[in-house]
Amino acid sequence: MTCTGFNDVLTIAANADAGLRDGRMAAQEQQGWYRLAVRVLDGVPTRGEGAVSDAAAVLKNAAPAIDLGAMGTTGIGSAEWNSGLEELSAACTEADAETAVEMFTGG
Repeated sequence: MTCTGFNDVLTIAANADAGLRDGRMAAQEQQGWYRLAVRVLDGVPTRGEGAVSDAAAVLKNAAPAIDLGAMGTTGIGSAEWNSGLEELSAACTEADAETAVEMFTGG
């Protein structure tokens, strides 16, 4: 379940990045999607033990949830975020859980 939820977070962030990169959205909208992504990440369940759970905690610490309606920037894209992404991706792979991103922006 942790790795499946992680996929949703990656999907949100990757599509926001693509929208900004391709000029279909402004940075303000990208940051709004990022705030949604960290709220989704905050709700991703963990067991509290094991490599996947430990890596998810690192990622959640790198990009803590921002309350709905609150403005601000997330940790998405930071060095800590990128390191946490690598750690959680590796842990999910080791646990035989597929990591994937669904790209749907553009066309």
